[in-house]
Amino acid sequence: MSKIAVENVNVITGQGDVLTDATVLIDDDTIECVETGKVEFGRDARTIIDGAGQWLIPGLINCHDHLFNKGLHDLADSTPYATSVKTWRYEKFLSSPGNQALECAKNAMMELRQGVTTVRELGGPNVPDQINPPFTNVDLRDAIDAGFPGPRIVACRLMVTMTGGHGYPAYGIREADGPGEVRSAVREQIKGGADCIKIMSSAGMADYPREHPGINEYTVEELRVAAEETHRRERKITTHAMSDVAVRNAIEAGIDTIEHGFLMEPDTVMIMLENNVSFVPTTSVCRGVATSGRSGLGDVMKNAFPRYQEAILKAVSEGVVVGVGTDSRYMMIEEMESLVQMGMSPMDVITSATSAAAAVCGLQGLGAVARGHIADLVLLGDDPTKNIRKAFKDVRFVMRSGKVMASSMQQLSAELQIS
Repeated sequence: MSKIAVENVNVITGQGDVLTDATVLIDDDTIECVETGKVEFGRDARTIIDGAGQWLIPGLINCHDHLFNKGLHDLADSTPYATSVKTWRYEKFLSSPGNQALECAKNAMMELRQGVTTVRELGGPNVPDQINPPFTNVDLRDAIDAGFPGPRIVACRLMVTMTGGHGYPAYGIREADGPGEVRSAVREQIKGGADCIKIMSSAGMADYPREHPGINEYTVEELRVAAEETHRRERKITTHAMSDVAVRNAIEAGIDTIEHGFLMEPDTVMIMLENNVSFVPTTSVCRGVATSGRSGLGDVMKNAFPRYQEAILKAVSEGVVVGVGTDSRYMMIEEMESLVQMGMSPMDVITSATSAAAAVCGLQGLGAVARGHIADLVLLGDDPTKNIRKAFKDVRFVMRSGKVMASSMQQLSAELQIS
């Protein structure tokens, strides 16, 4: 049984509070004590970490990720966006299942080293068989649960979309039309091990100009069946929804979370609040396209951006549960910075990436530095409420379920066998 103590540390609880000169005791996978001042405990039986001048926060939760796509991060920065991304998608997404699995595993570990201890994985690469896919994010989740290093995975398995809808042809999708087929598609994902369901309420930007974010896809009736079936199996359902009509349709249908909402009107935020619907904005994607200089889609996002910013800030101020999600090519540090640039405070962003994110994903006992919670923790060398990028460029250790998974501290590398 692993016993660790972090002393003299500044703690950001993930629930809006800061504790100074605190001691945090971890027994096995659980936080046993979080107290300020002098704390008496058996020192001989513990690994002691002096946290003086450092900051301990909950492990980050990425509410919207596509692990296979992280290779786009550097590619899209260095080559013409429209052509390079499409070429990359069609070449990589048609690679072998083994290649896909290894790419996802590599990128999952990369995120873990950056402080992301949980990833809600909302869609992997194209599959040749939508009923019996050779590889999905469920396989990666199971490998990590069995001991392969990586963040905790909340897996959607295949994304549910209408025939030829968003996700086609590059992503792992289950095409379904009409309420009956949609119900079957949801049941198939749950049978295959899905922790949550992802469904498409609108088109998107991945295959522009064949699709664009103003196109609505599933009807309210189809979405309602998906939500009912998901909730019957005690899971959460989230939706890709970019247009305002798609967002409103999803809310009416009983969907739990809105992803993106790029063309959403600020007034729609109050309907989200009234219906207890959460929101994962993925602002880096919208900002990236809006500032790309591309005609057509770039112009659409550039024009939408001010109202999108207004909607996000209204959601935060009114009390909508807002989580942090990167989508495909971006990293958590970039998305957190983008939200600060939108006008959120760094503390609100940290809360959105931790306790609020846990609520979005339906995860109990995660997202907070609190007694009884799972010991998912990140130790930073600087104060993230002052400068998020500077702090996350100095990650001292990342702990998941009480085990240090990555560390720059020689003491931990030696004592806890971190390679």
